Amino acid sequence: MLNDLRFGVRMLLKNPAFTAVAVLSLALGIGANTAIFQLLNAVRLKTLPLRNVQEIAQVRLRESDVELTRGNKGRMRYAPVTNPLWEQIRDRQEGFGGIAAWGVAGFNLAQGGEVRPARGIWVSGDFFNVLGVQPELGRVFNQADDVRGCSAPGAVISHGFWQKEFGGVQDVVGRKLTLSDHQIQVIGVTPPGFYGLEVGKSFDVALPICADAIFSGENQRLDSGTNWWLMVTGRLKPGWTIARANAQISSVSTALFQQTLPANYPKESVKHYLNSRLEVAEGSSGYSNLQSYERPLWLLLAIAGLVLLITCANLANLLMARASTREREFAVRQAVGASRFRIIRQLLVETLLLAGLGTAIGAALAQALSRILVASIGTANNTVFLDVTPDFRVLGFAAGVAALTCIFFGLTPALRATRISPGAVMKAAGRGLTAGRERFSLRRGLVVVQVALSLVLVASALLFTRSLNKLLTLDAGFNQDHLLISNVGFNRLKIEPLRRPSFRGELLDRIKNVPGVDDVTEMDTLPLTGGSRGNNVWLEGSNPEDRIGCSFNRV
Repeated sequence: MLNDLRFGVRMLLKNPAFTAVAVLSLALGIGANTAIFQLLNAVRLKTLPLRNVQEIAQVRLRESDVELTRGNKGRMRYAPVTNPLWEQIRDRQEGFGGIAAWGVAGFNLAQGGEVRPARGIWVSGDFFNVLGVQPELGRVFNQADDVRGCSAPGAVISHGFWQKEFGGVQDVVGRKLTLSDHQIQVIGVTPPGFYGLEVGKSFDVALPICADAIFSGENQRLDSGTNWWLMVTGRLKPGWTIARANAQISSVSTALFQQTLPANYPKESVKHYLNSRLEVAEGSSGYSNLQSYERPLWLLLAIAGLVLLITCANLANLLMARASTREREFAVRQAVGASRFRIIRQLLVETLLLAGLGTAIGAALAQALSRILVASIGTANNTVFLDVTPDFRVLGFAAGVAALTCIFFGLTPALRATRISPGAVMKAAGRGLTAGRERFSLRRGLVVVQVALSLVLVASALLFTRSLNKLLTLDAGFNQDHLLISNVGFNRLKIEPLRRPSFRGELLDRIKNVPGVDDVTEMDTLPLTGGSRGNNVWLEGSNPEDRIGCSFNRV
């Protein structure tokens, strides 16, 4: 085998133009496929970097109940619960050795004379301990940190935030952060491999759930039975399965919803609320809205696979053309005793060298391409963070693709090239070697396959370009020129709820009087940002069972 490798290297170096074309073609094809699979792996297949991650499970509303309680079914793949429900789940579950809750938070960070947004998470006291996350510096929260009425909560910051905002200094514990005009002391730093439980997002600052009352100035969210904002994650006890934990949670669901029925809940909705149920689901892959990209990514992978197939067909043609110039060499080797298998092995080794070089370059290319794909998913206001570091799945996929391409474009030319009669070849040497009709038929067939697949890809690309052009030129329904947008944070401004309506009116009047301003308006959610409020609606006098989920905006 070593002799085959040495001889193969010499043959490839002897024809550098062919080698360069083959390796570059394979690198582009394998790199594109690996990059797309790498993104699929990060979005759908990769598990969270946690200890004994197979023990992690989620407690959530049944999918059929999401619409009944929030009116926005289908908007996300996971269903949060209210804080009263979370407290009941925590106290009455039996299948988890530890259970925790978390929710998304947004803060204004005042640091270095600038104010900019910081992505935070609210977490229960046992959040980090349940997940088995050990601090890089300082400590993480415990149950004593998340108690109603906490007046001086600490903050646990992520490793990335520590590096970015504090330069990785070792004395960061004890320093103060100004979050939405509140001074919060840093008590710990998470390890570099932990980004939170939401795939595609990386948190900056974690605060205990009890601190929500400090930032909002009231306990509204902590006491509300209609504000669905917390996700529940737990670690199963030894011997407990998801099915067993699900049965236990289901058995107490009726009592949980009866206990947490909000006061003054609409009588038409009481039945739906009380009939809602909780379920336990696998949680090792975390939470993600990015799973909606799964189907387009599989489609993109199929298209990239077609490109690689065209590449393989093209290389097979090149190898057969190259092999036709070596027929005399193969005939001489067979005449002096070399078996057909020995020559096929030599040709496959040469093919393997090409595939190996193409895979090595393609893997490096895949890293850059995967990051470009991640950047294309996000927007300026919604950055997507995905860990696209290669793991055993990505490496196995790349190796598998390399092996398949090696077999596809290498085996057939090798079999064809060695199907010769040494005597006939030597007799034809004086007249010049010519490829047989059968070989030309195969090469023509490969050309036909390449053309057919290329036409499919060209048609798909044209359709994609047309759809993209329509999206880019779509009439939004309003004039988008000369618009200025500003966000107003009533909590940050410490404006009481009763004062806010009059403040809005005064603010609009003052802005309207600014020179150069034609008109001004306000709304809860900006158009085309993907967000909205949700509720259930039905016609007056109709059966409430016929309700539908409705998205709305307050303007």
